[in-house]
Amino acid sequence: MKILPELKEIKDLRKKLDISQEILAKIIDVKQSTISRIENDDIDPPYSKVKKLFEFLEHEMMIRKKTEKKADDIMSKNPIAINPKSPIKKAVELMNQYNISQLPIIANNKNLGSITSKKVQKVITDNHELINAEVDLIKELPFPEVEKDWYIKDISNLLTNYSAVLVKEHGKYIGIITDADLLKLV
Repeated sequence: MKILPELKEIKDLRKKLDISQEILAKIIDVKQSTISRIENDDIDPPYSKVKKLFEFLEHEMMIRKKTEKKADDIMSKNPIAINPKSPIKKAVELMNQYNISQLPIIANNKNLGSITSKKVQKVITDNHELINAEVDLIKELPFPEVEKDWYIKDISNLLTNYSAVLVKEHGKYIGIITDADLLKLV
């Protein structure tokens, strides 16, 4: 059986999370005065209430720690990119070699577009001879760019509309983040 921390830690943890007694009381369905009395050691609360308090506060702390992570905590370093003049065949080879489904198109440290396996599949299915055409012919929109200190929560919002996000530091591309990188946090 798990032993709970001391009661005085409830107040410390609650304040660290910046949660008021009123809000905490509503969340765990007790009166605010009960929270106050527990924190001030004015009552000997039932184990079930203390357990509920600690479980909520610890869970909230864990969630916040995960969302405090930044781009450089989860990015895949040294993103694989392709030149716009490279043949589509080269993009397919890179995707297969590195087990990825999208590539940024970069030339002279400029984000010029992207190429995805879905687009390649559609184009090649319609006309197989295009496998030797330049990537530039079927490029899609460039991936959004973020600095390495962006929070994961903000990057997650970008990934609802884009298949990847490029990470920069001092004007250079140092990483890439995809849905797969975010799922590693779960």
